[in-house]
Amino acid sequence: MLERAASFVTRAFEVLIVVCLAVMGVLVLGNVVLRYAFDSGIAISEELSRLLFVWLIFLGAVLASAKRIHIGFDGLQQAVGPRLRRVFKLFTGALILVGCVIFVVGGWRQVQVNLGNSYPVMGISYAWLYGVAVVFGVALVFPVCNNLMRAWRGDDEPLVEDLGGRIETLAERMGAEPAAPRAERRDDTP
Repeated sequence: MLERAASFVTRAFEVLIVVCLAVMGVLVLGNVVLRYAFDSGIAISEELSRLLFVWLIFLGAVLASAKRIHIGFDGLQQAVGPRLRRVFKLFTGALILVGCVIFVVGGWRQVQVNLGNSYPVMGISYAWLYGVAVVFGVALVFPVCNNLMRAWRGDDEPLVEDLGGRIETLAERMGAEPAAPRAERRDDTP
């Protein structure tokens, strides 16, 4: 049940990120074409693109943490034994949870302060910009707690997946798959 919920939330984050990126791309490309070709533009393009970019970054950070594909520096953890590595994981997890609390509290205060301020063109409250900090802080708690529980149980799996290992695995998998048949090239083409 919990795995299905986690899978659903992960998929929802992926869809939101794709939607943010697609809308940003259309707005920015459309605005460039309209400016240079027709000497006009989309009024909300800059503000909405900026807002979506901020949401994309924070949602992507949560997703990367949940999938263990974020950037991590684990040189010290690899240099020590399993017991000390476990202590490091628990300590860093606790620090990240403190950071989550700071994001939630600070983000909520910024939302309250900026409820009356609005974007000049879009007309929506700046609370939408600062609200992402609350969403980020709450959402990041779940993968961090998952990592803490795994460390507490003694799971010695690294918190960050090795990028080189992922690339090698993907390359091996691609090499093992049969190649798609290629169309024969005709010699009579110029």
